[in-house]
Amino acid sequence: MLDNEPRGRILPTLISLIVVGVLLMTFDVRVQGQGVVGVMRTGTQTLVAPLQKAAAVVVNPVADMVRSLTNVASLQEENRVLRAQIAEQQAALIGVQDDLARLEFLEQLYDLETAGDELGRTVALVIGRPGAFDSALIINKGTADGVAVGQPVVDTNGYVVGTVKDVTGGSATIVPITGDRQAVTVIVGEQIGTLVSQVASSEMRLEVLDAREPILAGDRVLTSAVSASFPAGLPIGEVIGDSAPGIDTLTTFVSPFVNPDILRLVVVLAWPPDPVSITADDRVIPVDTSTTTTVASSSTTAEEG
Repeated sequence: MLDNEPRGRILPTLISLIVVGVLLMTFDVRVQGQGVVGVMRTGTQTLVAPLQKAAAVVVNPVADMVRSLTNVASLQEENRVLRAQIAEQQAALIGVQDDLARLEFLEQLYDLETAGDELGRTVALVIGRPGAFDSALIINKGTADGVAVGQPVVDTNGYVVGTVKDVTGGSATIVPITGDRQAVTVIVGEQIGTLVSQVASSEMRLEVLDAREPILAGDRVLTSAVSASFPAGLPIGEVIGDSAPGIDTLTTFVSPFVNPDILRLVVVLAWPPDPVSITADDRVIPVDTSTTTTVASSSTTAEEG
């Protein structure tokens, strides 16, 4: 009996609230002068506006991010195209540089070969090495071109490379001074010394007996007039460290001007012109116009003094 009484009161109360709500809405419509649709629109806008603002806060950044991603993808594609174009231009530039280097090489070769016959020089291409661990060089000129054992070899700048050690009809083997056990008689300033190679090193050791004054870094080392393997005055390298004389000797080190590993062209000098009758005065002549071709002449070349 007690349980049914509250339920019986709920229904009348609900009906009363609905009636009051309809009356209030009708009164509000009449007061505002709007129709039911206008009131519904205003109410709907009032309810929806906060939701629209919230949606704008969430959706707008997402839309901006999507647009940004689209722009990034477009830029990435443009960058890819530009990188491909740059790579093509770089390849073309490398090709042009190679052509220029080849042209310069051929011009240099032509100029040297043109002057070679007049100056008693034989221009040769470096075509290989006897072995992987051998510092010697093989050139494409031999006895048929006037090359003989013992002749000095320089590079295109006139810097000393070495001497011819073996020769065939169409090729010859050159041993650089950096790999030759034979000493070279040199002059530094006014002091005469000997230059010897070192094992597994591109530097050479300079020894001056009866040294009278210091030798300084940067001093040029030239072939001496008393050398039996090279004409006088050919540049070999420069001193890499200061050295003062001791009691009676001076020792320092020299960096050669020529790196045999990168040589492409060499010049074989037809010197001495007459190894049998050569005198000390004749040795000061750097290059003679005659070309030594006989084995008998080349075999009499003496070791360094």
